[in-house]
Amino acid sequence: MITLDGHSLTIEQLAQIARDPSVHVGRDAVANERVARAEALIMRIVDKYRRSGERTYGVTTGFGEFKDKNIPPEDLEQLQRNVLLSHSVGICGDNAYFDAEVVRAALVTRLNAFLLGHSGVRRTMVDIVEAMINRGVVPLVPLKGSVGASGDLCPLAHTFATLLGVGEFFIVEDRQSCLSGQARLPVLHASELPSVLGFDAEVMKPTFKEGLALVNGVNYSAAMLALGVFDGEHLAEMADTAASMTLEAMCGCERALDHKVHEARGHPGQIRSAARMRELIEGSHLIESAKAVQDPYSIRCAPQVHGASRDAIGFARATAEREINAATDNPLFFPDESDVAYSAGNFHGQPIAIAADLLTIALAELASISERRIAMMLDGNHNRRLPQNLTTRPGVHSGLMIAQYTAASLVSENKVLSHPASVDSIPTSANAEDHVSMSTHAARKMRTVLRNAEDVLAIEFLVVAQALDWRIGMAMDPLAPRREMSVAEADEQARKFESVQPNKVAEGVAPNLRELYLRVRKVSPPVVRDRALSDDVSRVREELFSVRAGFSRPTG
Repeated sequence: MITLDGHSLTIEQLAQIARDPSVHVGRDAVANERVARAEALIMRIVDKYRRSGERTYGVTTGFGEFKDKNIPPEDLEQLQRNVLLSHSVGICGDNAYFDAEVVRAALVTRLNAFLLGHSGVRRTMVDIVEAMINRGVVPLVPLKGSVGASGDLCPLAHTFATLLGVGEFFIVEDRQSCLSGQARLPVLHASELPSVLGFDAEVMKPTFKEGLALVNGVNYSAAMLALGVFDGEHLAEMADTAASMTLEAMCGCERALDHKVHEARGHPGQIRSAARMRELIEGSHLIESAKAVQDPYSIRCAPQVHGASRDAIGFARATAEREINAATDNPLFFPDESDVAYSAGNFHGQPIAIAADLLTIALAELASISERRIAMMLDGNHNRRLPQNLTTRPGVHSGLMIAQYTAASLVSENKVLSHPASVDSIPTSANAEDHVSMSTHAARKMRTVLRNAEDVLAIEFLVVAQALDWRIGMAMDPLAPRREMSVAEADEQARKFESVQPNKVAEGVAPNLRELYLRVRKVSPPVVRDRALSDDVSRVREELFSVRAGFSRPTG
């Protein structure tokens, strides 16, 4: 059980709840009191409107360009229900819905925002949203339709239109079902939701202010940013590990990692990456054996490049931590001070959009430099006496040649997706909402870049494991002169390579890298002769990126 109070939700907790439906949420007693005070304030506003006609935006008026239209008292509740219906205009071509983990994270952050006591929802509505999380309810929410202001209106409307019996949902009960999502689980009509949650259907319908409170927040954007930060930090750690293994396989230079070098520049991410790489290669028998003056940039400058990404991820983390504990709807109420409604703009997703764009660039660069290391290890002119494409009998076999093509394709796709969404804006609502953030688009494409980057790193691990098999298993001297082998010599070398045993190779790998090498070899044996490698890449990716902290990786 993770207790929510509106203030202290961590990214790690959010990822745990989002990816493991067995983890339930509860509420802090003080937070419940804040909700009750805001609920009472809304009832006072409604009573005052009925008596004197004093209006309050979002409670007694229309929305957007209809902000100045007073709503008849008898229609106030219908107004709140209509906003869920009218705003459910999302597009899900090709069955494109938000992943279960994103929907669950959005529900958690919406609930957490309500607990700040600024939204004016009923305690009963808080109970309902909490029950949706704890029962594993995942509404089908179309991917497309949000401009990130006023909040993620369209996705949130689809999420909570289910309270009116509109839409569909499925139920996740464990990590695996959360990963499988709607593709493999029974889809239920929203009319069945009351029986699933144990609430009366009429009670579940939004009342005064609640429809607007349910849709007017950037919770989908914030959810994706937070999960991206969580996964991005893991990606950065694995990038340091991959670079360290490549450095060892290339018999590279250690002095570029010296702490004095990195402290002289002072960037914390760079210092951390260099320290991590020094730790990982400690005890290596291969480092410096090429007696090179210096290594190519993709190895030598790995701490600088990885470190810059680490620092950018740190910026995104700070933004995400604030956003998942923020009140981002409109208007806001402060019942401890007055009954005044503060019509403002906390729903604007610009902080998330900029952070998501920066995170996208940071993740893309980790993949970009990884692809260069892949190419180096496969290039017979630069891999320090390893075979071309790390294959037996080059020409007859292509080895890992096309793995680099795939990495190049993913990196190039990432470059296009790294164009910032946050610099775009298009007016909506008859220019009443004349600047929007595109935070949802920024966060969505960040998730694609993240998945691509994981695949590129998986390819690097696949390639470097093969390089270590040759370097250690076949005792390939980085200083030996390169010469053309006869067919008989190539055949003999191929026979020897077939007998290379990963457990024996592991004994020659740096102690802190052995386990990682063996994890790769557990799911992908050495490439002795040409075979289809798509499944190998997928298995390596799943082995190294899906099990982080016991959580499953998103699939779409």
